[in-house]
Amino acid sequence: MAVSQYLRPQSLLDAVRNNFTPDVVRKASSLVGESESSTRSALNGAVPSVFSGLVNMVSSRDGGKTLFGMIRDGGFGAASENVSSLFGGGSATNNMLSSGQQLLGRIFGNRSSSVTDLVAKSSGVSSSAASKLMSLAAPLTLGVLGKQGLDASGLTNTLLNGKSEIAAAAPAGLSQILSGGPTAVRDTVERSNLSEPMTIDRFSEPAPVAPPTATYVEEQPKSEGGMRWLPLLLIALGALGLLFYLLGRTPRRAEAPTVQTPAAPTAPVAPSENVTLPGGHNISVPRGSINYNLATFLADKNAGPIPKTFVFDNLNFESASTQLTPSSVATVNDLAMVMKSYPDARVQLVGHTDNTGNPDANQKLSLDRANAVKAMLVNQGVNPDSVTTAGYGESRPVASNDTEEGRQQNRRLELNVLNK
Repeated sequence: MAVSQYLRPQSLLDAVRNNFTPDVVRKASSLVGESESSTRSALNGAVPSVFSGLVNMVSSRDGGKTLFGMIRDGGFGAASENVSSLFGGGSATNNMLSSGQQLLGRIFGNRSSSVTDLVAKSSGVSSSAASKLMSLAAPLTLGVLGKQGLDASGLTNTLLNGKSEIAAAAPAGLSQILSGGPTAVRDTVERSNLSEPMTIDRFSEPAPVAPPTATYVEEQPKSEGGMRWLPLLLIALGALGLLFYLLGRTPRRAEAPTVQTPAAPTAPVAPSENVTLPGGHNISVPRGSINYNLATFLADKNAGPIPKTFVFDNLNFESASTQLTPSSVATVNDLAMVMKSYPDARVQLVGHTDNTGNPDANQKLSLDRANAVKAMLVNQGVNPDSVTTAGYGESRPVASNDTEEGRQQNRRLELNVLNK
């Protein structure tokens, strides 16, 4: 199959997400018994999750060929040609749910349920609802990929080139799920027809170590020269006596008394308070946190001036990456709720770093992190036009880079309110 060009990953994500029209989301919401906003958020998280699994697949040997065979033989074109029917219930939906479950097993292996639970948690839907939506999003994604006219090499290059963009759009914590756990050893027979029983991954385990066995020395019958061993016994006793003598002469080093270092005092954590947002929504956040201050600022039309800068207080990334730590996800989820409650607000996310490393790499990392947070907000239903991004790297420090405390202050993400 000829390949004319490699599509941008964002256009692939959009090619799938654009199918989630209000009518499709309404039907999907009815199918899984969740609100339309939560259903849309789950679908928007499911698509990059599936793409992340495909990136992992094509990263392995012959993974591109496997994916190409799955697309060629799976018959997923129908899923992308009639999306409304795909989520509409009935026999078509039930058949695709069954195929989609098998497809998720091919893509994620034994991590399928963990990925589904993560999508559920990040979007606020139940695990059973996320499982159905993932099972329908997977064949839809492969159906859209099949329309691109890419061969095995084209699929591999397109997905690998977009690895960072796909990871930024996926739910936080997905990379840890996909990279952790035992190594799958796939059976040598590769099956691409999803109507056949799936191959089962078996996991290599270390060979059991036999417990040490005692060695028995057979006692030899005494010979007539039974006293032949006496000189050896005397030598052994002499050596043992010398050893005890030397040990007795060696002064023992006095052991220092154990001193227990008191734990460093921790900063008191402000108690959480319920903040009521327009539309009857509530968030529970600590007083003085960014989301508390932002919600208070947006609620007061007379508060100013604008632009107003807020610094994230609990937003941390894995080292040298755009992946949020698990404890930071709640901060973004609460921010998304605030932003959706004030649809007229316009903000800018601005990334900064310390001066460690290459300046150009730091500038790129700061922008990538701002874009990663924006992608999470959009996945939660925030209007993408209401959020812009910028990255200044190490060029705008707020503290000295000569100390770790100063460098930590310089590694920050800011939110600038441009309009209420």
